[in-house]
Amino acid sequence: MSPRTAHPLLEPRRVLEGLGAGPALHLQDVGYAYGPLARRRSPQYWPLHDVSLALRPGVVTGLLGRNGAGKSTLLDVAAGLRRPARGTVTLTDVDAEARPTGTTEQVWDTAAARAATCLLGTRRALPASLPVSTSIRLWEATRPLWSTQDAHRYLRLFDLDADARPARLSQGQRSAVDAAFALASHCPVLLLDEVHLGMDAVVRRRFWDALLEQYAAERPTIVIASHEVGEVADLLEDVVVLAGGTVAASGDADALREACTPASGPLADLTDVLEHYSQAPATDRQRRVP
Repeated sequence: MSPRTAHPLLEPRRVLEGLGAGPALHLQDVGYAYGPLARRRSPQYWPLHDVSLALRPGVVTGLLGRNGAGKSTLLDVAAGLRRPARGTVTLTDVDAEARPTGTTEQVWDTAAARAATCLLGTRRALPASLPVSTSIRLWEATRPLWSTQDAHRYLRLFDLDADARPARLSQGQRSAVDAAFALASHCPVLLLDEVHLGMDAVVRRRFWDALLEQYAAERPTIVIASHEVGEVADLLEDVVVLAGGTVAASGDADALREACTPASGPLADLTDVLEHYSQAPATDRQRRVP
């Protein structure tokens, strides 16, 4: 199926009329290894192994983990950019009351599911040597819900020139270009991997405000991976903690904080949650907090 074929996840009415929320994203027993030789090793040594997650539709979820925990690999797999060595990744469409409509798509095998997902951030998705305006035309031709008008609006908001070439921009400016493209894509699933890296304080605030504005209007399913835990904490309703290539904990952000709060101590923050579950023995991992 062409990504531009009519599909419930890709109908413009979804954006224009605020129909429902983004789809639910499910990962079941997912494992990933880089290359056939790596796959001969025991799965416990893979960059990702035994990952099972059910990310709620229309919710902002934080993906937390120490360096090397597997966050970027998980997002690549979730976006259909890497095929898992085992397990499945599916999107399930929902109606306005967050009930399944019966439309479930395998991300790797279905063009429409991949087109409904946008991953931007540390993975540089735009040609560095071409003007940003050229990438805008390319995304306009390939992204069903893309808005060129919004792309130019966000570029202006972030003080960027559409004729600029990413190779000549600072790291923070390139991150801002990625952020503009993420917002202008209007994808039902938005995966952000350190997308604010290097942005100055003014542009970061403008980006988070624009993201919240879009979320309130369209209710996409958003996953934010970030080492700046304190900066994104107020945006997150759910949290997933990765450690050693698998899920150490997942669930409601406030419930996880309470679970990591010592008796008679101050309420734990999400950095405390990350530290706690990153240090937990493997036998104590895979904890789901309601």
